[in-house]
Order: sequence, then structure tokens, then C-alpha cells
Amino acid sequence: MNNTENAFTFTNDGQNELIGIIHSPDHTTHRVGLLIIVGGPQYRIGPHRQYVHMARYCAAHGIATMRFDYQGIGDSDGKTQGFEHVSSDIDSAIEEFLSKVPEIKSIAIWGMCEGASSILLGATKNKAVSHIILANPWVRSEAGLAKAYVKHYYWNKLKSPEFWKKIFSGRLNLTSALAGFVANLKKAFVKQTNEDHSSSISEMEIKPFPDRMLSSLMDFKGKTLLILSEHDLVAREFDDLIKADKIWRNITAENILKRIDLKDSDHTFSTEKWRTEVAKNTANWLLAEKDE
Repeated sequence: MNNTENAFTFTNDGQNELIGIIHSPDHTTHRVGLLIIVGGPQYRIGPHRQYVHMARYCAAHGIATMRFDYQGIGDSDGKTQGFEHVSSDIDSAIEEFLSKVPEIKSIAIWGMCEGASSILLGATKNKAVSHIILANPWVRSEAGLAKAYVKHYYWNKLKSPEFWKKIFSGRLNLTSALAGFVANLKKAFVKQTNEDHSSSISEMEIKPFPDRMLSSLMDFKGKTLLILSEHDLVAREFDDLIKADKIWRNITAENILKRIDLKDSDHTFSTEKWRTEVAKNTANWLLAEKDE
């Protein structure tokens, strides 16, 4: 199936001019359109052209797909807001997408890292959103990062023959290595955070962003796909949070329809093989879902 790519401008709340691109199949066979949002201070192409690849793949399989630049990013006007404050940009993109492709009736949003976090920090409240795809969601805290280092980085080092060769050959500064290990232990297990999941939803705006993400996931009535890379510290932090926190564990079990663990992949799916796997899994999941 062939597809066309059309670039255009639209406005965020009538203020800033944003740049968007829609990848349209010859015949839109699916009633759900895919909106790809960026993670971090990057623009619509994505790392390793990830978002271009995914948009073309999905459009070739009958799914209309849109990419765009947040305000202050790439070719869009305005001032960069940061991943916690892009809901209005996403809402404007959804409205424009539905207007330009009337064949679609609802929107699936795909986001990686901070993009996945942005989805749960406001985009799920849009009534047009029926599906979300979260790839390696960002939930980093100082304690969470330290725990991930201790559990995944240091443990893997201890199992590595090369690590022990460096120790016995004197090529590794053991004092420095131990100091780093102890520092991370203190951050992970001595310094405690004041996390309290008992607060009401009305208090979410003053809570840490991972708690607000949890609240949104709990309230979202659509369908959720989770994609985690095997060799990615961000993904491991998210997985560790699910395993360690009973509320996160219960809500993800109830609200995430499908989870895909991408073997060997890094954070940004940096090879052609991994990019294709992510695009294929995304398209297949959406196409398998019955239109509402």
C-alpha cells in the first residue's frame, strides 16, 4: 500500500504556529489514527529517524499517522515548555489530525521516554484518545536511578569475566569503584522519599510527576500497550517501580492490555531490526483492536 506525506502548519490555542506531517494511506482502512509525540528536547524525526520509519510503516498498513513539533522545538514557533507541560500542544495536534483525516474516529498516541510520560500527564484526558502506546516510560528519581544502577549495572559487572580481569590486573581503580557503589547504595536504600499514594486525585498537581502518571493510567478508560527495551536503564527503572510498588503493580496489571519486552534492544531502538520490531508491534496491536 502506498501513502502520501503532507506537511502543514497549525496553531496551539491560536497562539504559536506548529509544524505537522500526516502520512496518509491510499485508503485509510483503520478508524484509529496514530499520533507520534516526541520525548525530550527533540523534534518530529526522532532518534535514528525512528518516528519517520514508524509513520511510514503504519501508513503502509492502512493506519493514518501524524508527527509534529511541540512549540519551541524543531520548526515550530514559541518557547519550549518541557515534557510536563505539553498537553495543550498534543490537544491541538489531535484536533488538527481529526479535522484533516475525517475517516478516523479516535486517536492512538505513541510516546517514548519523556513522550510516554507526557501522554500520562494530560493527553489521556482528551476524549478522542482511545489507545496509548508507552515505550520505555520516564519515571526517574534520584533513588530510583540509584536502585537501578545497583540492581542492573553493578550486578551485571560482577558477572562479567572482564570486570574481574581488570581487578586482578590492576587496571581498575577498586577504591573509586567501591566509592561509587556505596554512594548509590546510600541513595537507593538510605535516603527515603516521602511517597504517599493515599492523597486524593485533586491533589495530584502538587505531587511528583510519576504519581500523576499513575493517577492518569488508573483513570484512562482506553487501551494501553507497554513496550520495554531489555538493555535500557530507563525501562528497568520503570519495571522496578512496578515490581516494588503494590499500587503501581496492581494498576498496571489492570490497565495495561499488553506488554512487549523487546529482547536486546536499547533505549531508542537504534538498529533497523529494533525499529522495525517496534513499528510492526505497534501496527499489529492497533490493527488487531476492533474499532469502537
